[in-house]
Amino acid sequence: MMAPGHQVVGFTFGVAAVTMLPALPFLPERPLEMLVFFMFVLFGALVPDIDTPRSKLGQKFWRILITLFTIALAAYLFFPAIFDTYREPLKTFVMLLLPILLMIRGHRKITHSLCFLLFLVGYSYFVQWLLGLPWYYFGGLIIGSTSHLFADFITKKGIPLFYPFSRKHYSFFVTFKTGSVIERIVTFVLIIVNVWYLLLAL
Repeated sequence: MMAPGHQVVGFTFGVAAVTMLPALPFLPERPLEMLVFFMFVLFGALVPDIDTPRSKLGQKFWRILITLFTIALAAYLFFPAIFDTYREPLKTFVMLLLPILLMIRGHRKITHSLCFLLFLVGYSYFVQWLLGLPWYYFGGLIIGSTSHLFADFITKKGIPLFYPFSRKHYSFFVTFKTGSVIERIVTFVLIIVNVWYLLLAL
């Protein structure tokens, strides 16, 4: 699926989680928390495509990563005092980022598998324990990433559900081609359904 479709599917998953499973501990309760939750859902809906520089998130991720690396290298070479001041935050950043970089092996591989979702859950527990961030951040991220895998699961190419143990791609019994007219229709219908549901809920 294309980026707009992924975000619409992700938003739909978020709405479904909030309305059908409100008792889950990682869901928000207050309006501002709800807004942040959906921001993380929309971000999570693009996260699995971080494995390709051609995706919207991939382009920004690799550009920002190279920029940060260049700044860190310049600080280390020319401003060692500044580098020493921010050594601990830099170590934390690298520690949190490194596992994700190590998992990237090409498009629709590890980041499009159940293994990635399990890793994301475990990683979320670790980061929450380390930094004490609210759980709805991670709930939104996981729901968004799950929606991405579902959206690609219903495309013709499918996803390697059991990678790295199996490279076989699995897909739903009814599929459509990525970027096709059918995908645009599905995306449009989901937008209409979400708007209709939210208007009824107000």
